[in-house]
Amino acid sequence: MVEFALVAPVFFVALFGALDGGLLMFSAGAMNHAAGTGMITVAQEGKTSSADTDAVNAMMSTGIAATGFAKLDDVDIYLIHIDPTSGAVTQDTNSCGGAACVDRYGWNGTAATVIGGSVPWPPGSRSAALGSLTNIGITVKCHYNYFAFNSAKFNLAQTRYFRLEPTS
Repeated sequence: MVEFALVAPVFFVALFGALDGGLLMFSAGAMNHAAGTGMITVAQEGKTSSADTDAVNAMMSTGIAATGFAKLDDVDIYLIHIDPTSGAVTQDTNSCGGAACVDRYGWNGTAATVIGGSVPWPPGSRSAALGSLTNIGITVKCHYNYFAFNSAKFNLAQTRYFRLEPTS
């Protein structure tokens, strides 16, 4: 009985720690898949006015929401600049009328960043014409609430970059 009292706490902490670690890794993989799904949706829809919200809805239906362990906080879809000499990727901070070209959406697909009643960088302003291609970044942010330790929270982020190619 004494042995059980000494070993049981260590055993259960290790057991629940392994369970939480596995669920965390599963959630990170689901978030990676969701970012890829969102990227593909935006690339396919290009300049369609609903491209961003369709991407968030696709993410919710295929990745993050399917796990139930990680909760989507927001999705940023933004214009990026690629330095031709160094290849460094940076967020474009002044091409949208002196403001950053960042559209932030909440977990339900509604625009969280609204300036003057509209998103700062609407999908219709993106270019898929040869010679003026648009480079886009998607960052998915979510948090994972530990299963065994209710008070702990772990923030996750996944970023993907792509370029809208010419369409026929």
